[in-house]
Amino acid sequence: MDLDPILASATRALQRLTERLAGVTDTATIARFVRNAQQVGAYDHYKVFPQPALSLIPDGVLADGAKASEVFLKAAILQGMLDMLGSARFAQLPARVRVQQLKQLSRIAATGEEVADWLHADHDLFHKEFGIATLRLYVAGAQLVDAHCGIPRSILFKGGAGALAKNVAAILRLGGFRKYFQIHTHKFMLDAFNEEGWDECYLCCAELYPLHPEVLGMYGSSWFYDPVLDVISPRLSYLRATPVAGGAELFFVEEGGSAKNNSLSTSPTRRQLYEEGKYSPKSYMLAWGKARQIAWAQRRLRPSS
Repeated sequence: MDLDPILASATRALQRLTERLAGVTDTATIARFVRNAQQVGAYDHYKVFPQPALSLIPDGVLADGAKASEVFLKAAILQGMLDMLGSARFAQLPARVRVQQLKQLSRIAATGEEVADWLHADHDLFHKEFGIATLRLYVAGAQLVDAHCGIPRSILFKGGAGALAKNVAAILRLGGFRKYFQIHTHKFMLDAFNEEGWDECYLCCAELYPLHPEVLGMYGSSWFYDPVLDVISPRLSYLRATPVAGGAELFFVEEGGSAKNNSLSTSPTRRQLYEEGKYSPKSYMLAWGKARQIAWAQRRLRPSS
C-alpha cells in the first residue's frame, strides 16, 4: 500500500484540526502529548496513559461548538501516526504486519477530521485508535496485538481445586506467566472477524516474535472459547478449535460476568437457550506458546503438494 496518500490525508486533517484549536493549544503541545503518552513501562498495557500526557488535554468548547478535548485527541492520533510512519519501528515491521497496519492507518487518515464522543482519555476506542497510530498496538487481521502483557497468576486457581494441577502443568508447558502478546477485538475492524482474519492474526503473531524475543506466546480471553459453542454456535468453533489443534492451552476463567452480555447480545439463539436454562455463558482464556504457534504458521503457509 502506497504511503503517500495516507501521509497527505493525515497531514491535511491535522493542519485543519490544529487550526480549530488555535488559542486553546498548539502543535507543540499535541506533539508533547504523543511523546508523553508513550513513556510507559515494560508491562503497561495499551490503556495506560501517564499523567504528564493527560494533563495536556484541554477543557472547554471551541468557537465552532466542538469539545476541545475531542478535537485535541483526534489531532494526537494523527500526529502519532505521522511520527510513527517515519520511525525505525515502522520500518522494522514484518511485511505481513505492515500491510495490516497500513490498512487501518488508511482508514484513520480517511476520517481524519471527524470527531466523536469516544475521543476521551478513558474510552477504549480511543486507546485502540491511538495504539494503532503509534504502534503501541499491532494490527493483525481480526485482532490487535499488545506486546506488553502477562498471564495473571490467578488463572491457576480458576476452575476450583480440581483444576489446579492441570493449570500448573499448562503454564509450565507455556514457559511461565510473562511476557505474552495479548489479543483484542476492535469495533472498527469487525469486517475482518472471520476465519481468514483470525488465521491472519496468528500468522502476524508468528512474524512478530523476532521483534519481541522475550515473548512466550499469545493469549486472549472470551466467551467464544467455550467448548460448548461446538454445539450451540458451531460456526464460531474455529475460534477455539484452530489454536487448540495447534497446541494452544485452554483455561476456564468464570461463569457469567462479561461473558453473559457479550455472548447473548449478538445471538437470538444463544439468548433463547440461556432463557430456557440450556446455556450458561462462560469465559475461557486461550494461550498459545510461541514455538507451537510458529510451527502452526509454517504448516499453514507450506504449499500444498
